[in-house]
Amino acid sequence: MSLFKVFKKSKKEFPKSLTIYISSELGKILIASHYIDESWLRYEQEEIEILNLDCDDEILGASIKRSFNLFTKKNLANKKRTLKDWSSYKASKLKSVKEFEEKYFKISINGANEANLLMVCEADMKSADNINLTSSISAFADNQKIGYLIKKLNALQNKLDLE
Repeated sequence: MSLFKVFKKSKKEFPKSLTIYISSELGKILIASHYIDESWLRYEQEEIEILNLDCDDEILGASIKRSFNLFTKKNLANKKRTLKDWSSYKASKLKSVKEFEEKYFKISINGANEANLLMVCEADMKSADNINLTSSISAFADNQKIGYLIKKLNALQNKLDLE
């Protein structure tokens, strides 16, 4: 093998990502896999997985792993999208984006790097100071452990008021 081949740039891979929206009030969990386009813009895929909040941790973890692995490259067809085109909002069937944002907490999950061995989970605390909770877990952890972590992060979202 030549020295040139060792240092040759390989094709860029991207950390996978998805977003989870959880509403205790509505008893729903929405899981949205992401696409990434050529300009590195991430956006939600059209198909949103919907679970009941009281689902088993094992089921939630399996759904998260499945959605994490649906991440793929795809160019955005409609560049003039609005918030009304937001896949998770549409799946929620709520009347307004404002109502959606009030009723759902968001947890973002991203691969720690392009190898995607770790999932970095960031729970939006809806804090005016942009204070969020972050935790990480192996992408190969048991489904039950992943589901448990997400439910614990959501419990803290519901409990803490950082305003």
